[in-house]
Amino acid sequence: MLGVTSWGHSQTLEVINKIPHSGYSEGLDFYQGFLWNALPQRIVKINPTDGSLIESYAPATEYSESIKWVSGKLWNLSFKNKGLYQGQLKDKQLVFEKVGEVPEDCGWGIEKVGREIVMTGNFSNKLYFYDPEHRKWTKTLVTDGVDLEDLAWDGKRLWTSSFSTHRGTIFSVDIQTGKIQSFWELPQKEECPIIDGIAFDGKSLWITGKECSSIYQVKVPAFRAITSKQKSSK
Repeated sequence: MLGVTSWGHSQTLEVINKIPHSGYSEGLDFYQGFLWNALPQRIVKINPTDGSLIESYAPATEYSESIKWVSGKLWNLSFKNKGLYQGQLKDKQLVFEKVGEVPEDCGWGIEKVGREIVMTGNFSNKLYFYDPEHRKWTKTLVTDGVDLEDLAWDGKRLWTSSFSTHRGTIFSVDIQTGKIQSFWELPQKEECPIIDGIAFDGKSLWITGKECSSIYQVKVPAFRAITSKQKSSK
């Protein structure tokens, strides 16, 4: 199991800004200058400067999970029917079609890495890779994590969090090996105990979650690999 005792201590994230948040998230994305937050029964567009709500849309299904904009289309996971959906804005509404089913009972986190879509789901320690062009799952990567949540790719590292361990903390995963590279926590991690929303805007990361009254803009951490000494520390 993923844990500080076996993987070394967390380092502290540098907060650039924080904005008010409704207190709940199933997934976060940053697209065309705005934050997008997935809620169970709606998807909302948020002003990143002050947290104000700009638009609200119906998700693909009643119980929506994470979201990701890719080339003008919004990918949306469903908690209810193993569904993988793709949507487009038409007449100020999101119109979705089901393009596949996820390998787990439900999907949790989704992100684009290179040409592929990467997904987490259902209390799993696995990353699933999906080819959107041919609409098929291509590989499964077992990680050192557990209960992997939402995902964010910063161009070099894949960031995620755990639903059940390391409250208020994110960590990066090597997408070739599945090894955890480093842990980073919010300065007041008790203010956002269950991180379930991570997004990258091209320069910084945005973080929020359940029981979280803010969305945090944080500096992308410098790469610091976990050393063998840290791994063996107790």
